[in-house]
Amino acid sequence: MAEPAVLRSEREGILELVLNRPEKLNALNQETLDTIRAAVEDLRLRDDLRVMLIRATGRYFSAGADLTAFNDNPSGKSGLKTRSWFRREMGGMQTLWQEMELVEKPIVAAHQAMCVGGGLEMSLSCDFRLAAASAGYWFPEMKMAMVPASGGISRLTRICGLHWAKWMVLANQKVDAQRALTMGLVHEVYPDETFEEEVWAFCRLLASYPPEVTAIAKMSIEMAADLDSANARQLERLVYSNLMSGDEQAAMRKQHHQNILKS
Repeated sequence: MAEPAVLRSEREGILELVLNRPEKLNALNQETLDTIRAAVEDLRLRDDLRVMLIRATGRYFSAGADLTAFNDNPSGKSGLKTRSWFRREMGGMQTLWQEMELVEKPIVAAHQAMCVGGGLEMSLSCDFRLAAASAGYWFPEMKMAMVPASGGISRLTRICGLHWAKWMVLANQKVDAQRALTMGLVHEVYPDETFEEEVWAFCRLLASYPPEVTAIAKMSIEMAADLDSANARQLERLVYSNLMSGDEQAAMRKQHHQNILKS
């Protein structure tokens, strides 16, 4: 019996997905996308799930989309049919990555190794990207006379700016984990030896925060990115005033003040 493309488990409020096609460099096939889509829906609907972690096994986090493994691959057919198929399949991936952005709970991508193409596009839709010291990043599409087509250009530009988007896409440059940290592509780099332990500690930290506040914080940040500064500040005040009356928030503020007095 074949191994599943993605291993799924749950513990401590964390929904873990492990990309599990190391022999295919964890290239994203239809089964992988279907499993991620179902997990995102569970994360959205279930109160007991607070964080989703996506990681991988093998020498690649993901080598990108496995286009040969998708339904009705039209390779070798007419140009019109091929273009139509690519728009449909890329549109499906774009929709999934957008669903990941819109879910109110944090999603963490943990890169133990090279993250390429569609795997990087997926990771850019996650809230946090954590890298092992040996990880690396690359958009190889220019080598194939193509460009990233599932939100990679727009998200990379938004996260890292025009400067680095041109470096990675137009100049087709690979970046290592330390440079990825410098350019803002990843949030933290951990030693390979302690990577999994550090990733889980970070996910537990996220899961410890009140779900309602986490949801509001994530939505506020996403909205603020598209607002002018005046409206973004108005949004902050509105959100803050609504949180002031919550019992859970009051209890946490009291505990925080007590901890400060003890320190």
